[in-house]
Amino acid sequence: MRTSNSLGYDRANLRREQKMLQKAWAVLPLTKIRERALEGAFFGVALIAMAGWIYFISLLLVRVVVWFLW
Repeated sequence: MRTSNSLGYDRANLRREQKMLQKAWAVLPLTKIRERALEGAFFGVALIAMAGWIYFISLLLVRVVVWFLW
């Protein structure tokens, strides 16, 4: 006759495994949010940098136009 302990699954082990699975499922959305936050931060920095370059080039263009007109 086999007992539940002979297979290595008693109630304590089962509860531990269930808690571990719950933690794993809870961590999964957090990792997705972290990855998206990193992508979003990189995208935001890239947008700011592009806006800076557009501003810089437009200022240079205005200076050249004013220089030609005077």
